[in-house]
This record gives sequence, C-alpha cells and structure tokens, in this order.
Amino acid sequence: MGREDGRRVEREPVAVVTGGASGIGRAVVADLAAHGYRVAVLDREAPADGDSDRVRWVVGDVRDPDANDGVVDVALSRFGGLDLFVGNAGVHDGGIGIRDAGGAELAEVTRYLLDVDVVGYLLGARAAVRALAGSKGSMVFTLSDASYLVRGNGAGIAYAAAKHAALGVVRHLAADLAPAVRVNAVAPGGIVTGLRTMDGLRVFAGADEITATVRAFNPLGVVLCAEQVAPLYRFLASPAAEGMTGEVLRPDGGLTVR
Repeated sequence: MGREDGRRVEREPVAVVTGGASGIGRAVVADLAAHGYRVAVLDREAPADGDSDRVRWVVGDVRDPDANDGVVDVALSRFGGLDLFVGNAGVHDGGIGIRDAGGAELAEVTRYLLDVDVVGYLLGARAAVRALAGSKGSMVFTLSDASYLVRGNGAGIAYAAAKHAALGVVRHLAADLAPAVRVNAVAPGGIVTGLRTMDGLRVFAGADEITATVRAFNPLGVVLCAEQVAPLYRFLASPAAEGMTGEVLRPDGGLTVR
C-alpha cells in the first residue's frame, strides 16, 4: 500500500513462489492468482502459457542467490510489493537407503538434496525477508510427511534428512523473525505429483499402484491432490491465521495419529 496525493492507495497482495511450474507449486500459483494475488514464480522452467497479467515467471535455480534476489525484485518492481513468500521447490532421493549406494553416490545425492530442499529455502527467505518485514507478511514452506516419518512413505535417508532440516528452518525463522514476519508450513503426505529425483526420474511413476499404496497407508484412506492442498498456503498467509507462527499443517490422511 502507498499514498498518492495524500490518499491511501490499496494494492493487491503479492506473492513469490519457488518451484511453481508443476505439482503443488503450480496449484499454489493458480490458487493465489484466482484469489486476488499477483505472483512472481521462480523455477528452472516456465510453462508454455508463460506470463499473464497476474503471474510473472523467472527462470532460474533456487540454489543461486541471484535468482532468488531476482524473483523478489520482479515482485517489487512489477507488482509493487511483497506479502507472501512460498518456499516450495524440491527434489526427492528416490528412496535411497544407506545400503543402496556407494559413498560417492550417497554423498552426491545428499548434497544435492540439501542444496535444493534446504539451502534453496534459506536463500529464498533471505531474499524476501526485508520486503516481508515492511509489509508484515508471511512465509509458508512446503515440508513433507518425511519431516516427521522415516519409514513406509517412500522417502530415503537423504530426503528424510533434508525435510527434517527444513522443519528446523521453519522453526528457527519463526522465532527469529517474529513479530515482523510469520513463518509456517504445510507438510503434505501421499500427494501424487510430478516430484522428481536429481536425475529427473518421476517419484510417482505408475500412478494407479502408487494411489492404492497411499490409500492403504493412511488412516483416512484418502489420496489428496495438489489442488486440495493449495488453499492451505493462502490460509496461513491470511488474517485468519494471524495468531500462528512456527506451525505446520499436515494434510496427510491422518498419519499424525498412526
């Protein structure tokens, strides 16, 4: 918001989303844009339909500090502010266990996941924090059932380590940035998306088999889609959640109570 000729000028809320080209990120971008947000998106690729009046795409890697600074700059220069940062870009390890790889391979996979899934979140938060403090805005991060569980969910040791670390990032930022910026997270479980490994392999290949496994694994017997999860990000950024920071919403079919 600003002033023009002494009058208060309202602007639409503005978000930055990382990893918005597919899966949960794409659903979050669509949900925010449909509910009045203007959105700047950072991803390694942009969709074929490209920019619109509500969405601007920045092609880059979340491991690059300049790319994170760049997408925030687009939000500020194109849309006039920043109210929400969604850290969502991530990769999976394909379920690799400690006995499944040699030392060099395990080190490579783990470093790559930590760079994308943890360092990428830190760099995005760093780029966004000043603008969010000025707007009393929010950060919302994508975690996973692997932030809590270590068996039965298809996550390997590197992915579990990265998502546990990301939970620590959320808690640290929430404590560090209060009261200026609220920091929360969504930890989906069993959402069948286009999540890939560092080699580009789809984690949820064979959707019918995966769906049956997910349905049998959680107490509610449900398989959620990305579009069902996306509104939770908007809720956490809304006035309805103004008393929440350091919290994690867990749309995982009831794995919390297993």
